[in-house]
Formats: sequence, structure tokens, C-alpha cells
Amino acid sequence: MPRKIPGTMCTALVGLAAVLSGSLGLVDAQQLQKVPRSATLTETTWMLAESAGQRVVQDGRQPYFKLKTLERYENGSAGELGDATDSCGNRITGTYRATDDRLRVHITSYTLLACKVSESTPREDLGTLLIGNPQFQIHGAELDLLESNGVVRARFIAAHKE
Repeated sequence: MPRKIPGTMCTALVGLAAVLSGSLGLVDAQQLQKVPRSATLTETTWMLAESAGQRVVQDGRQPYFKLKTLERYENGSAGELGDATDSCGNRITGTYRATDDRLRVHITSYTLLACKVSESTPREDLGTLLIGNPQFQIHGAELDLLESNGVVRARFIAAHKE
């Protein structure tokens, strides 16, 4: 005989499912513990959700990066690109410097694993998206990298990897 769930708990579970399905729609839910309501540029895992105006389809290899702060200075911080992987599983390492609303990334190494390119693979690789001193904006749990004309180059969603 199936167990009945009290009405209040059932309503809460349905509400939670609705919230999670809306906020996790672009991120591989298997790799997430929690999506924070607000996030900081550093010490946050940023998963690629959109590139060049196109959603990045989830196919098991979600591009992401995490910046680790090593030093702070007036109006910003500097450190390393501590954990980054593109959609092919290539590891990216480097350094960064963030000032006000600009992010400058210098890539020092990039592995070159072969992978099958599909429609779900972003048109630009993660390394290309990060370089070039783009302007950035954080809105809650979303990070936008902007072109010089203000158009969104890439959108990332904050997540904690398991």
C-alpha cells in the first residue's frame, strides 16, 4: 500500500521541484550540489550556459572554470585559473587579474584532447571566451562576459561541483 504524503509536504516538494527545474535547466544537475542565490567572481565554479547567444546543450561535459585568489590589491584581485575544463575535457590553466568590471585571463597551458564536435559544443572554446579582457557583470548566480559593445559573449551559472 503506497504511503500518503501530507498535503503541506507535498506542496513544498512540488514548489521545490519547480524552483530547481527553473534554476538548473541549463546546468548538468548531476554535477551540482547547490546553486547559490548570489555568487562572487572568485572561489565559485562557473559553468557555461550560453555562448554567442546560443544555449549550451548539456551532453555530459559541461565547460566550467574557477578562479582562485592569490593576492588582493586596490580595486581588484589576482590569482590563478585553478580549475577549468572545456566541453572536450581539455584542462586549462593560467592566471587572471580582475579590476572593477574587467577580467584579464592569461592561459598558460591547454591540453589538446581529441573530441567529436557536435551542435552542443560551443562555437567558441572556453579559453577563447575567457581571454581578451572582457567586461563582466554578476547578477545573482549568473556571470556575463561582455563584448566591448555590451553584447553578451558568454553566460555562466554558479554551481558547486561535487
